[in-house]
Amino acid sequence: MTVSSDTPQQLPDEVTCDVLLVGYGPVGMTCAALLAHYGLNVVVVERFPSLYGLPRAGHLDGETMRVYQRLGIAEQLELVGQSLPEAQFVSADGEVLGNVQTGESGSGWKADYMVYQPDLEDIISARAVQLGVEVFMGVSAEAIEQDTDGVRTTVRPSADQDAKPVTVHSAYVIGADGANSFVRSTLGIERLDLGFEAMPQLVVDFEFYDQDKEFPKLNKLTWLGDPDRPQLSGRYAGERISRVEISAKPGESAEQLENEEAVWKFIAPWDMTPGTGKLIRSAVYEFESTLAAQWRDGRVFLVGDAAHTMPPVLGQGMLAGVRDAENLAWKLAAVLAGEADERILDTYQSERAPHVKAIIEMAMEVGSMVLAVDPEQARRRDEMLRSSGGVSQPPFPHLGAGIVRPPEPHGVHGRPGLQARVATSTRAGLLDDFLGSGRQWRLISRHAVPDDLFTPRQKRFLESLNISYAHIHRGRTDDAAYFYDIDAEYHTWYLRTGRRAYIERPDRYVFGAVATIEELPALVDELAASLTAHGWLAGVTSKEQAR
Repeated sequence: MTVSSDTPQQLPDEVTCDVLLVGYGPVGMTCAALLAHYGLNVVVVERFPSLYGLPRAGHLDGETMRVYQRLGIAEQLELVGQSLPEAQFVSADGEVLGNVQTGESGSGWKADYMVYQPDLEDIISARAVQLGVEVFMGVSAEAIEQDTDGVRTTVRPSADQDAKPVTVHSAYVIGADGANSFVRSTLGIERLDLGFEAMPQLVVDFEFYDQDKEFPKLNKLTWLGDPDRPQLSGRYAGERISRVEISAKPGESAEQLENEEAVWKFIAPWDMTPGTGKLIRSAVYEFESTLAAQWRDGRVFLVGDAAHTMPPVLGQGMLAGVRDAENLAWKLAAVLAGEADERILDTYQSERAPHVKAIIEMAMEVGSMVLAVDPEQARRRDEMLRSSGGVSQPPFPHLGAGIVRPPEPHGVHGRPGLQARVATSTRAGLLDDFLGSGRQWRLISRHAVPDDLFTPRQKRFLESLNISYAHIHRGRTDDAAYFYDIDAEYHTWYLRTGRRAYIERPDRYVFGAVATIEELPALVDELAASLTAHGWLAGVTSKEQAR
C-alpha cells in the first residue's frame, strides 16, 4: 500500500479494527506502528491526500531513537540523520559563550540527531505499513460516538463531501491530529495556556546544491543571541539541508517576512544564495505552550500536539508525542490482550502530563533566555553564560503518578532505563537487541539473582509479565544469562546511583530500583500491588496478593 498518492484511498463500506488513529504525522505513524508491532489491528485516516513532504520537526534524541530501535528502523534513521555533537550560543558580536545541551545520553544512541522530516516520515510510514497498518489518505473524520462496547467514527473522503460516509468500528480511537485537533474539539476538551509569550519566527529550510562544500558559518548548530533579532542556524541531513529561524520584530507581518526577496536577504549572511542552493520552505510560526485539560475521554485518547504544544527551542515537541505513543501503546495492547482492565489506561495522563508539562516549562525557560529582546536582559544572560560555559538543562523529569515508584534523590524511578553495549560469549550489541522488542518487563541487575530468591507466588507473577533477566557486570563468567558490560556504562550507573538492580517496564522506563539483590522480593511485591491497583489482571489475583 502506498500512502503518498494524490488520489484518496478507496474506502470499503465498513471498517473494523482494534484502534483507529486520526492523523498521520510522525507521532501518529509512530503510534500506529507500535500498536501494530504489539499485534493489534490498526487503521489510520489522514485528511490530507499525501504525506506533508516538507520539513517541520527536525530533531531526534536518544530516547526516541530507542523507540525506533524497537521498531527495527533506528539504523535507517541514523543513516538519513546526523548526530549533533554540540550546539553553541553566540553573542550579538560573535563571541562564543558556551554550548547548549538539548538531549540526554544513556539510551545506547547519541543524545541528539538532526533529521529531515520527509526522510523520517518515509521510513516510519513504510515500517507501519509493513507491520500491517492500514492507512487511508485523503479521508477526514467527521463524527465520533462511543459507548461501553466501542467507538463508531464517521469518515469521508476529504475532497468529496457528496461521497457516502463510512463508519469505522474500533475498540479505541487516538487523536494524533495536531494542535488544531478535530478529535479534541469534538470531545470538547479545553487547552490550558501555560503562558509562553509567543514571538513570531520566520523558519527557512534551504537545500544546498553541493553538500560536500564547506560553509564555515554553518559548522555547528548556533543560537545567535542578538536582542535586535535572535536567530538559530544549522546544517543537517548529511550537510544537504540548512535551517534558519529568525525572530520577527514588533510590527513585522508574516507577509513581509515570507516575501521571497526578504527571505533571500535574511539568509544571505550564511552564504545561502540562489547560486549555492534553493529554498524548500519559508513560513512564519507563532509557537505556543499549551496542555490539554483531559487526555482521555472514555475510549478516545489524545497524543502529540493534540495533547500539548511547546516552544521548539529544545526540539522536544514531536519527541514528547513519541513518548506519549510509547506509554499508551503497551497499555492499550495489555487491555486488548485481556491482561489488564481499563483502569490501567488512566495512568496514561497521570504519568505523561506532569512529565511533558515539566519539559514545556524547561523549553519556556530556555526560550525566554535565548530569544531575549531586551538589551539589559541579554547582557545579563551573556554574563551568566560567559561565566558558566553554556546552557545546561536539568535532567528530564520523572513520570507522574502511576505504575512507578515515587521519585527518590538518585533520580532513577520513572525515568528511562539505561541501555548500553553488552556482550555474550558469541556476540556484542545493545541490550535491547538481546532482550527482544516486545512488551516484556525486565529485571536488570549487577549480581546474579538466586533461584530461590522469590516465592512461588512471586515467580508466577514475574512469569505472567514475560519478564527477561539481565545480569550485567564487568566480570567474566560462563553463566548463559550473564552480559559483559563492554564500556562500563552499567558499572558507572551502579556506582552513581547506589542501586544494584531495577525493574524496567515495557516502555523501558524504570518502575523501581533497589540497593541490594535481597531487596528485590519487596520490589516485586510493590510492583504487583501497583499493577493490581491499576487494573492488572494477569498473574495476580486478589487472594494471592493478600498472602
